[in-house]
Amino acid sequence: MVGIKQFVMNKSCDILICGGGISGLLATAFFGISGYKVICVDPSLNDEASTTKNLDLRSTALLQQSIELMQKFNIWNDLIPYATPLYTMRIIDAGGENESPRAKRDFNSSEISGLPFGWNISNSVLKEELIKKIYTLSNVQLCFGVNSTKIVTRTSEAKVWLSNGETVKAKLLIGADGKNSFVRKSLGIKSSSSNFKQSALAFIVNHPVSHQNISTEIHMSGGPFTLVPLNDNNGQHRSAVVWMEKTIRAKNLIDLNKDAFQDEVNKRSCGVLGNLTINSKTSLWPIVSQLSETFYSERTVLIAEAAHSSPPIGAQGLNMGMSDISTLLSLVEKNGLDSESAISEYSRLRRLKVNLRMKGIDALNLTSMAKMQWFKDLRSKSLGLIHDITPLRDQLMKYGMNAL
Repeated sequence: MVGIKQFVMNKSCDILICGGGISGLLATAFFGISGYKVICVDPSLNDEASTTKNLDLRSTALLQQSIELMQKFNIWNDLIPYATPLYTMRIIDAGGENESPRAKRDFNSSEISGLPFGWNISNSVLKEELIKKIYTLSNVQLCFGVNSTKIVTRTSEAKVWLSNGETVKAKLLIGADGKNSFVRKSLGIKSSSSNFKQSALAFIVNHPVSHQNISTEIHMSGGPFTLVPLNDNNGQHRSAVVWMEKTIRAKNLIDLNKDAFQDEVNKRSCGVLGNLTINSKTSLWPIVSQLSETFYSERTVLIAEAAHSSPPIGAQGLNMGMSDISTLLSLVEKNGLDSESAISEYSRLRRLKVNLRMKGIDALNLTSMAKMQWFKDLRSKSLGLIHDITPLRDQLMKYGMNAL
């Protein structure tokens, strides 16, 4: 990992991106490679820090639409060595008596394409590789350890005051600063949210049984338990786990000692990959569904979690953010950075599609959380019907492979 440089920031640029998470870095890379003068600021890292010191234990399944976008910008080849293909999505319903497995259905990408559904890669590696790529771009500056403190917009530009005492003028301001976006709040953009009183635990496990490039999602009350394949490490089979649970139970789980927590993990995994051994720390974060009332304001757009956030089901989160960036870039290249109609059209197009997708994700999450036995039985029967009706199964798989 190259060290994070502290640049002397220019006073003006084409695009200022607030937020250096994965979506912010992707926007920085895509617009930078496209020739725009870009500055990205982020408060979470300082000039001495390395992303490897702030490991994100989550991983991301990049769907085919996202892979094609990364190929377009010559980023994908750098990521292939770290990515694991996902050829099968396996769903297990464990809603029987004592919440035991009773239905299993496999959805195979080979039925609709010669390509995998997507590729799984750890967030920390993805972020690190993006930073390396950005450092090769002379028209892009990264400024970490700095955050925006004040924003004023005019018809021709946005002016942003930074915590290091500097100000930056940009033709376009992109808010990529997460669920609690300072950009969104500063511009008075409201958002609606649904709190599921649910949290997700993320960690990495070793297991004796090969995952065979199958992503396994186990449903029982509380939320899904998902095992997503990672590359083997020193001959050890590995998977990333995202375990969604009611927040009270999730907090109780994370407070257990290592052995007791590992016992609970193995009970919840239903033994599908043999005895799991945890080989990382465990992170915990709240699950909230949130949607901004608009994705733009004067000289400003919101992308990714600054605009929308949903439960981590079906690998939709980051992939929807990449669709935000792709749509925005296409409209800006067609109409110019100065076009107000381009950013308003971005908001209209993306919010409509994201809203529809989020309603489906929220419904799936509520279904997975169900405790009533009749509802669990309905869930199991519905899974069987979806799988066994071939046209419906194929259509849903095609829909799932792309984050609109």
